[in-house]
Amino acid sequence: MDRTSIAWMVAAAMSGMTAPTAWAQAGQEQQTQRAEAQPGQPAAQEGAAASAGATAVAVTPVPAPGADAATVPQPLPAPYAPERAAIEVVLDNGRMTDGNGGATALAVRGMMVTPYGIWQAELDRQSRFGFAGQYGALSLTRDLSDDYYVTVGAGTGNSELFSKWRVDVAGYRKFGPDRRFVAGIGAYYAQGQDSDRSDQGLVLSTLAYFQSVVLEGGLRFNRANPGMVFGPSQYIAATIGNDEKRALILRVEHAREAYQVLSTGSERADYNSMSYGVQWRERVSRDLLLLIGAQYYHNPFYNRTYGEIGFRWSFR
Repeated sequence: MDRTSIAWMVAAAMSGMTAPTAWAQAGQEQQTQRAEAQPGQPAAQEGAAASAGATAVAVTPVPAPGADAATVPQPLPAPYAPERAAIEVVLDNGRMTDGNGGATALAVRGMMVTPYGIWQAELDRQSRFGFAGQYGALSLTRDLSDDYYVTVGAGTGNSELFSKWRVDVAGYRKFGPDRRFVAGIGAYYAQGQDSDRSDQGLVLSTLAYFQSVVLEGGLRFNRANPGMVFGPSQYIAATIGNDEKRALILRVEHAREAYQVLSTGSERADYNSMSYGVQWRERVSRDLLLLIGAQYYHNPFYNRTYGEIGFRWSFR
């Protein structure tokens, strides 16, 4: 299937989620591609059948139309073969208000389809508040049946901007007409750089696939130590279009944040924040996708605005 996950993506980098969440839709693309080969799928998903019929018309001799002749139908373009692997590189650059300086990030993400499932990897480098560091993560999304699949992942970082280590696990159930709806439940544990700091939580998510739109929503229930401070968050996202030609991804998230460590050593605890993101994905060739986006983040202490640009290389 040619829909993106945006919320990878997006959301992933855009939402601060880990690589498994950021690439969850990659698993959906491959599973739905298998579903599209079964009978009973809606006409909108039968691009392969339409292409085959168009080819038969294309090879039939047709006289050249005269000035008053009806237009001869042209064959439909064949859809791209599914991705076997992909590499995505995204550069972010922005500024923070109230004297907090700049914020930069570079992310390299990869995906590979194997007989064991879909492997996803991510390497991040970020700098803000006087800290700079790297984070790496690896995850596997695997089918259990036509209706169920799971994702497991782990990651590690080396600065105050990231967890020292983190593990995630999530299960998903497909249902409804053509299995176009997905409900998920996940859990995570993240150990901070200091031994007394940690985060643990539960994530509920849902996805709905339509002909030209993918909708996503989720709730996160987080407990942060020290103090077991409760910090829930909620997000909604929409992907309009698909990566075969172009797609627009919109995302909004509200969070109750527990802690934020600054370079001065001070901490801010228990405050609300809002973030908004938009990303445009344009297919410029069979194997190359251009990514352009922007994000805005706000809390009671400062605002952060930045733009991003990147590319995705497909291996088919």
